[in-house]
Amino acid sequence: MNEKKSQILDANLRFYGFPMAEFMEEAGKGIAEKTIKHFGSNKKILVVCGTGNNGGDGFVGTRYLSKKNKVELLLLGKPSEIKHPEAITAWKKIPKTVKKVNLIGNKYDVIVDAMLGSGVQGKVREPFASTVKELNKLTAKKISIDLPTPEFKADVIVSLHLQKHPDAEVIDIGIPHEAELIAGPGNIKFLNKPFKKSHKGENGCVLIVAGGKKYHGAAFFAGKAASRSSDLVYFATSRENIPILKKDSSSFIVSQFSDSLNFAKKSDSILLGPGLDESNRSKSIVHKILRKFPEKKTILDATALRLVNKKFIHKNCLLTPHAEEFRDLFGFTATPEHAKQAAKAFKCIIVLKGAVDAITDGVNIYKNFTGNEGMTKGGTGDVLAGLITGLASTNSLLDSALAGVFANGLAGDLLYCEKGTNYDAEDLLEILPHAIHSCEEI
Repeated sequence: MNEKKSQILDANLRFYGFPMAEFMEEAGKGIAEKTIKHFGSNKKILVVCGTGNNGGDGFVGTRYLSKKNKVELLLLGKPSEIKHPEAITAWKKIPKTVKKVNLIGNKYDVIVDAMLGSGVQGKVREPFASTVKELNKLTAKKISIDLPTPEFKADVIVSLHLQKHPDAEVIDIGIPHEAELIAGPGNIKFLNKPFKKSHKGENGCVLIVAGGKKYHGAAFFAGKAASRSSDLVYFATSRENIPILKKDSSSFIVSQFSDSLNFAKKSDSILLGPGLDESNRSKSIVHKILRKFPEKKTILDATALRLVNKKFIHKNCLLTPHAEEFRDLFGFTATPEHAKQAAKAFKCIIVLKGAVDAITDGVNIYKNFTGNEGMTKGGTGDVLAGLITGLASTNSLLDSALAGVFANGLAGDLLYCEKGTNYDAEDLLEILPHAIHSCEEI
């Protein structure tokens, strides 16, 4: 799990401008110290590096190791393929005393694996696969950085900042703990993705119980947002709202409230509340779904927060209140700490919406800084609720909450740069896919 957490953290650190070069310097220094601690000085060492972050840590480690050892470096790739600025700088600082080799010799005392680390995804390709086979034939002692490259037989593993292997020793590289508690593009980039050979319905089904006599727009906004990240969107709504939703989008499967329980059985996640009338019928539907389907990931928003009896909130619930809704439901002023206490008491996730969003699972308080004053308009909260619900159909509630609040706010920030505050929820829906896709490029 820490492997994914590390990948998310790296993307978020870059987005927010943390000093990546300083972290890499501390990582390289720690790698050298651990290598010397385990295997001694005056050794012949081969450092094998990839062109990503792990390789950059290896470049810095090479510089420190070369002070007390004879070091050779094998780069699996071209210098022009080195990905990040701090790694490029580290490559340029490698001392001339370090021999850069293209072939693996057989007279090394120590091999340092800085090939892939936690960045590996899927089957290892060439030239890494054949290189690992050659390295494993050597009698040299072997140390891996972060995680061993698949099939590499490491004697020692050292992880940077977070323990990514149960046998790893952890090196503190100076990343503040608070940085782990900020939502960012990494929370989107490393969500579960649809399988390439998957079929309709295999990448998430959502039920939205929303819309009443007064508010049909809320249901539409939530449904369209959910449809961006799930295969099927079922709607249980008021009779008056059915023709409106069917006209607005042919991608919804729309029926009346009486079908909500049947739809719930087929769904991976459920959204209750946007635009619902405050009526006994609405309250009954909310409570029936919570009672009958406690195993379903269920998001409570808007009217559902005013109707729900707290005793029906279960561990698979996520609540999205703004300050007034939080106070009315829990009886406390809306602060991040009070939200954490409520989430712990009811074993749920709470997204406390505000100028800075607070997301809590009752253990940690995460913060989201995207968004602006243009997002006070009606419908933007419905977009957020629908987006989180769609993501939750294939991801955990906490992952969906962190990704959802960041993406929704980022979409608003992109609109703000273009239009100031002169945008609405329809604009937000339109730009949301672009905001999400931009996070994949970081």
